[in-house]
Amino acid sequence: MSEESKIYVELIHGDLWLMPVLTPISYYNSKRTRDLPVGFPSPTTTRTMRSTSLILVSAFIANSTSFTLPSPNVYSSHRQSTSNILNIRGGDLNVMTSSTKLFSTLAPISEALVSGSPLRAVGALYVVASLTVVPLTLIRQAYSFSVGYGLSVATMSVALLYAFIFPDGNISMSPFQSSVPAILTLNSLIYGLRLASFIFLREQTVESKKKAFKDLDKSDPLKRIPLALGVSLLYAFMTSPAVFALRDTTIAAGSALEKVQLYSTGVSVFGMILEAIADQHKYQAKRGKDGEDKFIGPATWTYRLCRHPNYLGEILFWIGLYAAGAVSFGKSIVAWACGTLGLWGILSIMFGASSRLDKKQEEKYGGQSAFVEWKKKVPYSLVPLFK
Repeated sequence: MSEESKIYVELIHGDLWLMPVLTPISYYNSKRTRDLPVGFPSPTTTRTMRSTSLILVSAFIANSTSFTLPSPNVYSSHRQSTSNILNIRGGDLNVMTSSTKLFSTLAPISEALVSGSPLRAVGALYVVASLTVVPLTLIRQAYSFSVGYGLSVATMSVALLYAFIFPDGNISMSPFQSSVPAILTLNSLIYGLRLASFIFLREQTVESKKKAFKDLDKSDPLKRIPLALGVSLLYAFMTSPAVFALRDTTIAAGSALEKVQLYSTGVSVFGMILEAIADQHKYQAKRGKDGEDKFIGPATWTYRLCRHPNYLGEILFWIGLYAAGAVSFGKSIVAWACGTLGLWGILSIMFGASSRLDKKQEEKYGGQSAFVEWKKKVPYSLVPLFK
């Protein structure tokens, strides 16, 4: 493996976090691909991702020549069934009309998210993600799949909340009173902000992480743009189920589908909390002990569930979000394809990262009594009850 390929890693949770959907630095700089790590795509796959990105953007632009808001009948049935609360699944026409006057620059994205075709809706998410990730990648390459990852999830969630819940720019507490899709999206916002701030704080306070981030800045800033666009596409796919959950006005209160959506949202919230606790626990346990060769844990609290509870939390968050949105996919091929590809991408990353980290820990701590004892008590790498 070349030196450039070796440094193309990210320490998202303080561990090795290779992105199998990304193209290594060596490909952009010298086109050498014979040394690519396992899990990285071939140049053909990379070109396909970039082509898909261009298709999404082109489709979004081509279908955005007019920004007419949805007609009142789009929301009428839902307003009648929820007359006592804010209409948060389909938006409110009168408020959205005033919104376009005050925030005209956001009208194309809001319109695409609320009433555009499924492809345009995902394209709108992709635009938001790209506008977040590209500038951060120009500042620091590692931000494309670290701070940019969390922040793009947050900005896409903000775009959704703006389009469906806060169309006039005013904050309302009504979403907390009724809508499961609104809670799902708010949870995504909290997830993204928490993850981005945690990674940034860790970079600033842990010297080895700061060095790892800086070591990746070896390519010209403009050459990082394809990388940023590629990961933005993945982030848009991962978040897309929230769009379809918010757009669906057909799920009846108390129905089986609503219960599935509610339980799935609960799984997503639990995953977000689990990941936050595990990340913070690991950060506190290792802080100030950079480069320590002795096993110092953590080995308590969530680290009794499995050896990588932060990864488990991330998996539960995305599975919950996918399941909550899947009940609203219907017969849309775009919804199923984008949502499933996004979930497959993050699951591949998490399972691959946990496997690599197990090997790394075994090489570093193997034979140490504390590590051996912890591994004996916690035999599950990622999923409890499954070795």
